[in-house]
Amino acid sequence: MIRFLIKSAFLLFFIFVIVSFFTTKQNNNNLFPPKETDATTRDAIIALKETINDLGMFCERNTETCKIGKSFLGSMGERARNGSKIIYEYLDHTFSNKNINASAEDNSNTGAENPKAK
Repeated sequence: MIRFLIKSAFLLFFIFVIVSFFTTKQNNNNLFPPKETDATTRDAIIALKETINDLGMFCERNTETCKIGKSFLGSMGERARNGSKIIYEYLDHTFSNKNINASAEDNSNTGAENPKAK
């Protein structure tokens, strides 16, 4: 769930940035005065690289937190696999019964005998 939220926030951020390139600039009649320092694309890329490097070193600084996080994510992954298996089996059972019932109705409507009835 958290991963989905992070991915969604990341995706929305990039969509907003991309849209801002294709729209016209707003007029200056807004409540917020323009900032004196504007970050350039180069500054943003440097900050992103530093953030990625810092996140890569996280487990070296906090080994216990990483161990707990890995075990938690492992158990959540196992629960997700079990949940998907349950849903798959339920849908398989539901749709296979509909196919059997539909073929039995088709045979009864045409006057043919049901081979499974014998």
